[in-house]
Amino acid sequence: MDESKRGTMAAGIILVALGALFFTLNLIPGIVAAMTWPLILVVIGIGFCLPALIWPQQKESLAGLLIPGSILIVLGGIFLFNTLTGIWSVWAIAWMLIPASVGLGLILGAWVGKWDKSVTTVGLWMLVLSLSVFALFASLFGNVVVKSIGAGLLIVTGLVLLIRSLMRKQAD
Repeated sequence: MDESKRGTMAAGIILVALGALFFTLNLIPGIVAAMTWPLILVVIGIGFCLPALIWPQQKESLAGLLIPGSILIVLGGIFLFNTLTGIWSVWAIAWMLIPASVGLGLILGAWVGKWDKSVTTVGLWMLVLSLSVFALFASLFGNVVVKSIGAGLLIVTGLVLLIRSLMRKQAD
């Protein structure tokens, strides 16, 4: 396929998917499509991530777009959680996930763009530290739902670090 047509095709697919999503949400009883507006941020974030997949010959130079794409997807997820649950007070701690989204974007960008390994390391540390701080504060200061999410996130993050350290010992 001609490369100039791929971008137009991707934009068309995104618009059709977004329209179909909102059309479907309007038909489901009990779900108000206006409450799912954060999905727009998620779709835009996916739109930022797509160029590296659409143009594989240029994926290394387009890998930087994965960083803003990750940020928008995470923000969309946070806003979707807030909108659907009505727990807006979680924003007192949810902003701590923004550095995690940057770390995720760095990890993905380094993987796709074949960047230096140090970028992956920085991204991984940003992701782990941000998630851990968020999980700690969520476990202490959230409501029952947020406290449960925070506690579960602490457990998962701790297990990942333990498994990673055990795997490193075996490799040595």
